[in-house]
Amino acid sequence: MQEDFIAPALSWQFKSDSYAQYHYDGQRLSIDRTNQTDLFATYSHIAINPKSDYKIEALLRQTQGGNEASYGIHWGSDYNSRSTFSFVINSTGVYKIYSSWGSRIKQFTGWRKAAEIRGKGNDHKLTIHKRQDSIYFSINDRELAQIRASRFHFQGGKIGVVLNGDIGISVDYFHVLQDKPAINQLASQPKVIKEKLPYPINTDAQELNPIVSYDGQSLYFTRNEGGEMAQEIWRSNLENGKWGNPVKLGFPLNTAGNNNVMGIGTDNSTLILSNTYSDDGLSLIGKGYSIAKWEGDKWSIPEKIEISSYMNSSNTAETSLSASGTTMIMSLKTGYNAGMNDLYRSISRTYTKSWSGPSSLKNVVNSFGNEITPFLAADGKTLYFSSEGHSGYGDQDIFMSRMLDERGFEWSEPINLGPEINTANWDGYFTIPAHGEWAYMVSANDNASQLDLYRVKLPEALKPDPVVLIKGKVLDAQTKEPLNAQIYFESLPRGRRLNKVKSKGSNGTYQIILPYGEHYGYYTHLDGYLSTHDNIDLKQKENYQEITRDIYLSPLSEGSFISLNNVYFAQGSYEILEASYPELDRLIRLMRSSETMEIEIGGHTERRGSARLNKILSQDRADAVKAYVVQAGIDEKRIKTKGYGSSKPITEGKTELERKQNRRVEYTILSL
Repeated sequence: MQEDFIAPALSWQFKSDSYAQYHYDGQRLSIDRTNQTDLFATYSHIAINPKSDYKIEALLRQTQGGNEASYGIHWGSDYNSRSTFSFVINSTGVYKIYSSWGSRIKQFTGWRKAAEIRGKGNDHKLTIHKRQDSIYFSINDRELAQIRASRFHFQGGKIGVVLNGDIGISVDYFHVLQDKPAINQLASQPKVIKEKLPYPINTDAQELNPIVSYDGQSLYFTRNEGGEMAQEIWRSNLENGKWGNPVKLGFPLNTAGNNNVMGIGTDNSTLILSNTYSDDGLSLIGKGYSIAKWEGDKWSIPEKIEISSYMNSSNTAETSLSASGTTMIMSLKTGYNAGMNDLYRSISRTYTKSWSGPSSLKNVVNSFGNEITPFLAADGKTLYFSSEGHSGYGDQDIFMSRMLDERGFEWSEPINLGPEINTANWDGYFTIPAHGEWAYMVSANDNASQLDLYRVKLPEALKPDPVVLIKGKVLDAQTKEPLNAQIYFESLPRGRRLNKVKSKGSNGTYQIILPYGEHYGYYTHLDGYLSTHDNIDLKQKENYQEITRDIYLSPLSEGSFISLNNVYFAQGSYEILEASYPELDRLIRLMRSSETMEIEIGGHTERRGSARLNKILSQDRADAVKAYVVQAGIDEKRIKTKGYGSSKPITEGKTELERKQNRRVEYTILSL
């Protein structure tokens, strides 16, 4: 940072307000705080690694006010932290080095006399120089104090000048020197389109924290208009390819205080919110996160998400929910990190309805600076976040890292998204719908004190891996009425449950995200209905796509039948393959729960080949399914089998997909 105030490049305050009067003459920044009595600081933001050598230097002059007022360098604190370090002088010829934490003051030196301080109207060069294990403090090139570096526990990257009391000063330059690694970015920077969203999405207020639904149809964001309702949640819907007029959401999502949407469920029926709410939903009561669900025609009162060993001493609590709903990436200050926010991972505990204790993403992702605004993309492994500690172009840049193992312990070295996305000011809150084409973010691009929403067309190298959006309706097979059913997705052949979603009772719709790389089986559960099973093979990676799969459930009654779509046999054989076991095990559980139920297992083949051999094969396959069920303890008298061969096709069999649908095993309920 080489700020000489000739063409200021960083986020220094120049706008006068009730706290201070500013004047900039093209060479010096002047700050007038005469007739004031309190402490005041103005600053830019640059993250200094406290473990490496650094040098901070400023040329300052007192121009107005009393001799007892002090001024100097302020450094090593965070936007949200009440702690800071200060090296100050006054015109009586004394200096002091101290830190503050709220109202608590820690003095590294008391007021000490220094002949180098020449009084009001003279320039004074203040220098803070860390070399190895010590920090040296100089006035006009003379070292006056040496303090162990371990006594300075940095809280962030705020850095600037501090004024105490009735005083006016001018600043000639402000320099920060520290060797940093080169920016890790794409070797060839692709062309990026970055557009500020128009009014009425962006206004004169600050717009923050955009969250786009996975289907790309809804945009939630926070607008900060000040006052008691400081930050409130708004939503805009996509209309003919453009964002419509946003609507401020009411109770219970917005309350007195700061309200933010942190994550959206894939079915758009679940919201993760910052903070925790009172039982009546009228107020915010603490840090952490809450969950609200769409119930009928309104959002439920948010309920606290229970996270084991949750700890956060930061004023902010940001998180991102994975598309599977099983992982959260959180930005926390826990006491175990370097003093600023780091990123942690928490896993859903299915059986206790709670979340595991936060586990650090470690030093590949986390740095000495703040890591904030995490977003885990729809693929479940591409993470975007904002950091001041990794080398970048401004005080907070956006980076991308990819999970390298299934357990989330290993991550790739973060990549800076580049100078066409990141600015010299603050950048964060990166969010991407499932299609991965356009990302949404926050930048202070036009004015360092004004945060607005932007959208960015991503190059391929910065996109997450493609996924598939599965959507459809769950309907009664007889009445076609919508049903509120649970749909489970599992990996085949082993049947490990991966995800679940519930259809809406109002219209039967469901929606879920599935990554490529798996052969998925899915089944539907609703009391009083037969469970429907099917599968979708996504092992071969392709581009993003949306697939519609409507599901029809038959009431549990005599004569009802269901296809065992996830039962597989070796080619031309009745040998049951391993991928069939999860499906057959569910049939076993159904027969155990209905102890008097009797069924017929029917085998079917396609039309090609010998009709006689097809009938024999279909009978053998039906008998093989019966044998599997009987060996689990089900009375064989409750199960009949019949091989229908190709006599009952359900499609014309013209394509391979249609022929595959004809090759099936079904069971029919004979009696209950």
